[in-house]
Amino acid sequence: MKVTTANEMRAAEEAAAKHGLGSEILMETAGHAIALELLRRLPTRPRVLVVAGPGQNGGDGLTAARHLLARAAEVHVWLLGVPGRLRGAAKLQWQRLQGSPGVHWIQAEGWPSGRFDGAIDAIFGTSLRGELAGHALRAVRYLEAVGVPVVSADLPSGVLGDTGAIAGTAVRATCTVALGALKPGHLFWPGRSYCGEIVLEPLGLEPQWLEPARLHTVEELAGPAIAPTAGKGAYGRTVIVAGSAQYPGAAWLAARGALRGGSGLTVLASVAAVLAHAAAMPEVIERQLQARGGVIDPSVLRPETLRDATSVVIGPGLGRMDLQGLGHWLRLYLGLHRPLVLDADGLRPIQGRLDVLRRRPGPTVLTPHAGEAGRLLGRAVADDAPSRLQAACEIAERSGAVVLLKGHPTFVAAPHGPVGIVDRGGPELATGGTGDVLSGALGAQLAQGFAARSAAERAALAHALAGASLRGQLRRGGLASEIADHLPAAFGGSVDA
Repeated sequence: MKVTTANEMRAAEEAAAKHGLGSEILMETAGHAIALELLRRLPTRPRVLVVAGPGQNGGDGLTAARHLLARAAEVHVWLLGVPGRLRGAAKLQWQRLQGSPGVHWIQAEGWPSGRFDGAIDAIFGTSLRGELAGHALRAVRYLEAVGVPVVSADLPSGVLGDTGAIAGTAVRATCTVALGALKPGHLFWPGRSYCGEIVLEPLGLEPQWLEPARLHTVEELAGPAIAPTAGKGAYGRTVIVAGSAQYPGAAWLAARGALRGGSGLTVLASVAAVLAHAAAMPEVIERQLQARGGVIDPSVLRPETLRDATSVVIGPGLGRMDLQGLGHWLRLYLGLHRPLVLDADGLRPIQGRLDVLRRRPGPTVLTPHAGEAGRLLGRAVADDAPSRLQAACEIAERSGAVVLLKGHPTFVAAPHGPVGIVDRGGPELATGGTGDVLSGALGAQLAQGFAARSAAERAALAHALAGASLRGQLRRGGLASEIADHLPAAFGGSVDA
């Protein structure tokens, strides 16, 4: 599903107008959908307040008011603009509503009286720029305190559509009817927390009119059907180079993620101190590597050591790396022809030198969080969605790799094409080891033959769905290993969250 900025949506509406779907038709469709969403939540013959702003979003609200009147609602319209300044389809809707008996008008400087059963927020939508002020600020504060179901037209007023930031304050909607397409403000926090239930009304816009949208939500895990005659070799061999005496669990969690992610064979290559925990997963094939001070000695690792791999995951729990060790790891990366996932400590050798990855003969996926993204770029990256989105795109462009930047939402960026957004999952993913599970599941997708971008999107979505499934069973205290155990159901499409 495409996600559009305000400018992209305006371009889509212009394209629609060229095909006979003008602003009046779009507004009529929007207003009808908004009215029905409010009525679904109210008793019969409700008393309803419509707060309409001075622009096209206000026109959506005026249209909704007409549809509410037609369904026996008592409608009060708080018009925040001057009627004579309304333009286009919004002015036409105001004129139509003027001819409808039974509308109770409230002037911009006025104040609603009495109790309402529900309200419509049609003040700004995506048109807000800067802080709320004047009549709009008064109206938003009223809607914040009204204590009844509120349906917002396109976006809760006060949420900035392109960033999800809050313009001082914002309406906390019961439901938001997203018009035409989702916007970043629907998916990025804190804006997401103000939207309530999100209902998409596509307005009849054709997908091609939404081009060139640079964002899309990742919603599907469709993959090839499993042949009944397939053997384990058909699903690849994931080799995980991970762990140290200090962090043995990270390696085993990555291996568990790979097995539960569908890898036909999973090999854990690590030091003896890690492999001593083999009883944890007897399904994992062990490969002992030489240790130096409790960590893997990369000087003895050669690309040919991993030639039997279909995909390789390097990083979870590797531990400290000295300057010489960093050079050995980097040479290994550049000599590998297999798809490669670099996670956690495996990202250290490329900090500040992302461009070297362009010399790799195989595809690469990087899985940083915001702090690691900052170290890769050599500058701080704030842990808000717009900053992380920009960082993911910059890392992908500089490295030529696919970047799975973890957080809420998670972004999957490639050097070219739209960025995938995974907005599922919650606090159950904010616990030690969940990132290791994700890297293993991602390695399994690569081993099964998925292209790097597709593998990253599939792994991120299934990981989030698995976490949500666990949250449905345990409010708190879920383990990373348990998230791994929910992966098969998520990849199989039997988890919905």
